[in-house]
Amino acid sequence: MEGIEYSSPKKSIEDGELPQHRFDLVVNGEKIGAAEIDYVSKPLPMYQVTDLYVDFEHKGKGYASQIMDQVENWIRERKKPGILVDAILEGDPAQGMYARRGWKEVPGGLGLHVYNWPDKIDLGILEGYGAR
Repeated sequence: MEGIEYSSPKKSIEDGELPQHRFDLVVNGEKIGAAEIDYVSKPLPMYQVTDLYVDFEHKGKGYASQIMDQVENWIRERKKPGILVDAILEGDPAQGMYARRGWKEVPGGLGLHVYNWPDKIDLGILEGYGAR
């Protein structure tokens, strides 16, 4: 199969993986990228996006945008915010992609970005937030 393949936490466990929502990007039958999503309840109910990547030799071909389209739609459908951790290194060219897509950087958050964040909730509640 080509494209984005979704796996539920139940399927992840069956595959011997951690119980996560997973979006795998498959091209020519090979997994070349992915995003993993965990549900967290504190400091508020939200989805934590981790291990978001596209293999180096496939960067610059629009694959990251394909994964992000799926992840963002999935988060919006569930009407919860998302938080991106461990995906953006300082100076990474992808930083601009996230900003253009509506992800907001968390001030002092060491690379944390949020999506679909409720306007009435101050980002300050994420102070000291780390991957859970």
